[in-house]
Amino acid sequence: MEKIQRILVVYYSRSGFTQAIARQLARSCHADLEAIVDDSGRSRVVGYARSAVEAALHLAPEIAPSRHRPSDYDLVVIGTPIWFWNIASPVRAYIKRHRSAFRRVAFFCTMGGSGDAKVLRDLKYLCGRPAVATFSVSDAEISGRKHRQRLTEFSAALTASPSLLRGYQRRRIAALSDPMTGR
Repeated sequence: MEKIQRILVVYYSRSGFTQAIARQLARSCHADLEAIVDDSGRSRVVGYARSAVEAALHLAPEIAPSRHRPSDYDLVVIGTPIWFWNIASPVRAYIKRHRSAFRRVAFFCTMGGSGDAKVLRDLKYLCGRPAVATFSVSDAEISGRKHRQRLTEFSAALTASPSLLRGYQRRRIAALSDPMTGR
């Protein structure tokens, strides 16, 4: 019998979409949940502009200390909104601070329109290791609750045995390379 793994879902959310997915995911995986907190004002036009500039320039702002230590977990699931086809800057700061403590990682991203393939590649590069599974979802899918089945599959992949997980990765890679199958 395989040992039950400890999972941490960590995320940043400016508008609430990433937070909604993170909460659903943590609940379904019986994972601990942690929001990345930064002190930069990100509301209104000025906050939106600050977020865009930081993302485009790949900046890593100051963030609050983490409540959970990633080294205590078998798997860290990192969630980010897509800001101007880039990782949200607070997520970038979190990864830079903790990447040496990650054992295994998985990624998810939320988006207004596009950029998920690039952001998922960037997350892999920043973490220095491939993801055991990935998930991307549009804000419209979240609002319309059309993401549930795919989120359930992603959650199952995170809690699956390593042999089942390899099968999920092969199917995910095939889906990403075949534009007819969608995301």
